[in-house]
Amino acid sequence: MKKHFVILLLTILLAGSGFAQLSTQSKVSLLTCGPGNEFYESFGHSAIRIKDDSLKMDLSFNYGMFSFGEPNFYLKFAQGRLPYMLGVYPTDLFMVEYITSGRSVTEQVLNFTLEEKNRLYNALVENYKPENRYYAYDFFRDNCATRVRDMLELAAGRPVFSTQYAAGNPTYRKLYYHCTDNMLWWRLGIDLLLGARADKKLTETECTYIPFDLQNQVDTVVYMQKSGDWISETNYLCKQTKSEVPPTKFTPFMVFGIFFLLVLILTIVEYRKKCYCKAFDIVFFAIIAVFSLLLLLMTFCTDHYTTKYNFNLLWANPLFWWILLCIKKTPVWCIYVVASCLIVSLMCFGLLPQMFNIAILPLILSIGLRLFALYRAKKSA
Repeated sequence: MKKHFVILLLTILLAGSGFAQLSTQSKVSLLTCGPGNEFYESFGHSAIRIKDDSLKMDLSFNYGMFSFGEPNFYLKFAQGRLPYMLGVYPTDLFMVEYITSGRSVTEQVLNFTLEEKNRLYNALVENYKPENRYYAYDFFRDNCATRVRDMLELAAGRPVFSTQYAAGNPTYRKLYYHCTDNMLWWRLGIDLLLGARADKKLTETECTYIPFDLQNQVDTVVYMQKSGDWISETNYLCKQTKSEVPPTKFTPFMVFGIFFLLVLILTIVEYRKKCYCKAFDIVFFAIIAVFSLLLLLMTFCTDHYTTKYNFNLLWANPLFWWILLCIKKTPVWCIYVVASCLIVSLMCFGLLPQMFNIAILPLILSIGLRLFALYRAKKSA
């Protein structure tokens, strides 16, 4: 291992000094890593490999590095201000993590000229300097895959990926859905925090924020009209051996559907017995109120691009704070406003510029039932 880091240090120092140049034996590759068991691993990973046997060099450039020792780590992560960085290390060390966790690694060797290989290598080394290696990570617009995409286009000397709108009207939300089929609770949580910007139609270039989509585009893009495909070969360095994440047994829609039935039964019993379960509404409305505060913070107090303009604030209405503090003394107009927002949410389900997760449908209906119960209790008081 010590030998590897000595080679790495010498390579970086020589390249930074302008002495190192790749030889004709060099190869430049896109590495695409398969999904893992954790949610943040379900989207895969991208890196650039530069190998030159004449220089005894085999390095992987990884834009997905961050430090848990960063001051105020969790606060910065929530605010979208956690600095990520470019990491560089020998490829065999890069492979260890994926081999031990059973994740696949696919290599696409790029059909670059020697000039383009050196342009890419020198740009990566320049990017690795301490003053350049850190960047403001954005899951959708500036991540390990988009950074790799931009470096490949820099090496090519021109835009390679199409800026035309992609077929099938993909959006940020639809693309990450493909990677979370068995992680429905995580999908619900992300859906609730994302706003309308996550549902804008994407260009082919923007679709490459998912490593697998970047890999697929590299498979199909034509690099130069005269030289043919962009890749000269595809190698499977490590096969996927881990078991798939099992499907969710109790889906969010199922759980919230059962909750709606219980709320419906409670509301019917109250109606017949002419009573009001105040304690239930205090707890229920408190949860909605706290969640509305979280949405407001994600909208106005973070740097996340896709959490703005969140229409979930229609049903997770901040007015629930007022309702919670007043309960039976809540002004009628306040109940009417919140109820109107719920109706708009239901009428525009699937029609808003933002796509709602289907699991919140029974939750919205449950809120409506409890507003009806509160209105009755206020009238009978």
